[in-house]
Amino acid sequence: MQSCPYCGKPNAEAATYCYSCGHILPAGLAGLGNMTTRLDIAYESLPPRRRWGTAYFDIRSRVRFSFRDRDEELVFPVLGEVVVGRGHEEQDVEQPDIDLTPYGAVEQGVSRRHLALIRRHDTIGIVDLGSANSTFLNGQRLIPMEQRILRDGDELRLGRLVVRVSFV
Repeated sequence: MQSCPYCGKPNAEAATYCYSCGHILPAGLAGLGNMTTRLDIAYESLPPRRRWGTAYFDIRSRVRFSFRDRDEELVFPVLGEVVVGRGHEEQDVEQPDIDLTPYGAVEQGVSRRHLALIRRHDTIGIVDLGSANSTFLNGQRLIPMEQRILRDGDELRLGRLVVRVSFV
C-alpha cells in the first residue's frame, strides 16, 4: 500500500492516481524515469485518466458560470488562483479577478473577495475567503479558508447568488 501525499488515503501499490482525491501518486511518477524537470511538467506529461469523474480539469479547459434566474454566462480560464467577488471603487482595496457586479452581486450579498478558485494539476479547488454571507457548494456551507474540490455540474451559492459551474 502507498499513501497519497496530498490527502493521506491508502492506495494500492501499483496505483498511479489516488482513488480519493485524484492526485498522482509516487508510483505514477516512477514511470517517468530520471527526469530533472519541475514536478508540474512531470504531471502534464502523464496521460490524463478521465476516471477522476467530473473533477478532471484539463489545461485547455475553462470554467463557465451560468447564473440562475438570468440568461447570462461567464466563461474564464483558471491557470493558477482566481479570486471571485464584486468590484468596488475604493482605491486601496484589491479588486477581484472575476467581478460578479454585472450579475447582481451587490444585491445578492456577494463579498468583495468572496471565494478563490485554485488550479492544482488537473483539478480545481474552491476556498471561501471569509465572506460575510458564506459560500455553499451543492447546498453545504463551506468552512472559510478550507479547500474543497470543485466538479463539473456543481452548484455554488455566493450569498444569495446561485451559479451552476461547468467545465468547458
